[in-house]
Amino acid sequence: MGYRRTNGIVTDNSDSNPKIEADVIMTAAVLGLATAHLLEEGFPIRFDMDPSDKAKNQDEWNTFAGVVRQIENAIEGYFKQKNILRPSKVVAGCSEDYTKGAVIIGVYDLAFRRPTDYNVNQPEDFMSDDGKVLYEEIKKKEIPDYQYIGRGAYTGFVDFNYEGAKNKPIGPMSTTRFPIPAEIKEYHPRWLPPNSSKLWEPRLRYNTTGSYVSWGMIGGDTATVSKDPNTNQADKITNEMKELYGMVFEGDPPKPDRGDIVGYTHGMIQAIYKAYDLGPRATPYEIAVGSMTTKLASCIPCTLFMTATGYPPNSIHLGRGESWVPLFSPYPPYSSTPSDPDNPTSTDRILIDLNRSWQDACKQWLYLGLDVLEVENKAAVLDDEHKDSVTVLRKYLNDHSQDKSVASVLILDAITIHDSESKRIARTLKKPANPV
Repeated sequence: MGYRRTNGIVTDNSDSNPKIEADVIMTAAVLGLATAHLLEEGFPIRFDMDPSDKAKNQDEWNTFAGVVRQIENAIEGYFKQKNILRPSKVVAGCSEDYTKGAVIIGVYDLAFRRPTDYNVNQPEDFMSDDGKVLYEEIKKKEIPDYQYIGRGAYTGFVDFNYEGAKNKPIGPMSTTRFPIPAEIKEYHPRWLPPNSSKLWEPRLRYNTTGSYVSWGMIGGDTATVSKDPNTNQADKITNEMKELYGMVFEGDPPKPDRGDIVGYTHGMIQAIYKAYDLGPRATPYEIAVGSMTTKLASCIPCTLFMTATGYPPNSIHLGRGESWVPLFSPYPPYSSTPSDPDNPTSTDRILIDLNRSWQDACKQWLYLGLDVLEVENKAAVLDDEHKDSVTVLRKYLNDHSQDKSVASVLILDAITIHDSESKRIARTLKKPANPV
């Protein structure tokens, strides 16, 4: 079947606007996640800002707090319309202060532990002796293979700190770039803008006539910019990620013909697959090792996966999760042999199991988020430009209701249009009268 080459993510009209559709998809996902949390957990859900950003710019904090208030108001309206007793609130906060070696933690729900049981700036306190050794090696960047230290640099690893543990800690596992196949077994086809789309214009490489940066590539929208006659800004970003900062690029090199997609699997997600495979006493971590990214919080795409698979993060931010993807098949250091879809290995089955949990949760959250947005639409709180996209998103989900993966794939498609979730939400919902 190949990629979906439509003008919009869920529409194919001459006036389709994929950016607005992406806004609505991700706003619905966040609203659904938050609403489900309040209904199921009964205590507040908090979205966090990096405290250093708040200290530098109070206006930026006010804007962020206003977006969280938009989320809160939308969910409050939904509860009132449905006559549901409000269990708790959505609040704005700050993640922990960054220190080199601080961690993000995914804590397995069924082990009856909570993220608040841990001090993210003193992770050695709850690591095994071998885990402390590996942690220090990762922190000091002493392991060159599979350790990325650039933009968004968080390194995953798994530890086992309990009496009688025989497993050694596993890591490092860093953000890795993958080519996204045109067809993936048991997945709805991915969206790729048609060659005629204006979205390709900023991806045309400087001083070329037909060479484009692949869809999904981080920094791809800067291909027309050049500060060096021998390259462009997009390729410079990619080359630095690999050569200077150590990101692993799996698979064949991207092509310049507007015919492929790339995605990025974060270190925490890779650690969760490993932890799940090794049992509920295994704890997955992400260690902050670079200097370019300091938020001790998980992006929304990571949060959706972590929550769906039973490893909720200790903190959530509303920044970017650019072209995030789960693992679709094993790769080194998971497996030394290619994956065969018709003969799954035990590692394949772990990926399938967790990915299906994520797919099911995305479907629940997207439908619930649309319920909230439809209440907002009736209350005239939804931004005018985004109203129609709520309707067409619902129709697309209903038209493909037999496809269990469709909601999760639409989220993956939306985050190939790179922007922060806070900006998407701010554009979709009308601003509250009192944002702070």
